[in-house]
Amino acid sequence: MIESWIYVSRNLLNRINTSIEEGRFEKASNDVYLVERIWKVMREIEDLHILMDPEDFLKLKKQLQIESLNDAFCLRSRGLVEMTKMCKDLREKIPKILEVEVDPTGGPRLQEEAMKVYARKGGEWGKIHLLQGMQGVEAAAKSFFFAYKQLVAVMMGSATGSQVSCDSLSQIFMEPMYYPSLDAAKTFLGEFWGNLG
Repeated sequence: MIESWIYVSRNLLNRINTSIEEGRFEKASNDVYLVERIWKVMREIEDLHILMDPEDFLKLKKQLQIESLNDAFCLRSRGLVEMTKMCKDLREKIPKILEVEVDPTGGPRLQEEAMKVYARKGGEWGKIHLLQGMQGVEAAAKSFFFAYKQLVAVMMGSATGSQVSCDSLSQIFMEPMYYPSLDAAKTFLGEFWGNLG
């Protein structure tokens, strides 16, 4: 069942990349919302696995031929790995969306441009919705993998769950959010406009 959602998501992510390249940000934001919803549905599927009898779960593990503790059953899906990579690669589209060069020294160009997008407003709503949707996708993906780790801890024991935290999956949780803080931009501009009056 998850594989069908993964297939749909990969097609949506390809369509999002095409829409961004063509500057159709409103269309891309609609598709990003769908990808976020799919991550949430997949997380709900993970939650259903917790209701599975532990004996049945161990039979499933044996059928999937999982031998090592770090051999995550959901990561045996090439489609899921590809979907996760495509979602992470969305962040590379932010400079294109904001029409700004990335500062190699790590300067605040992206944040400043995000504030300008809010200040201009007219015709920029597609960009704002797209950036917020991309943040939602990242949060939903992290939530899915957190649910997976919880599933492993519950079904296979807490020792296994702690060992799973050593794998590359936990890197997802260690990475900081990359997207420019749109809430910070709104707050800054709100205070700026409030002090003008």
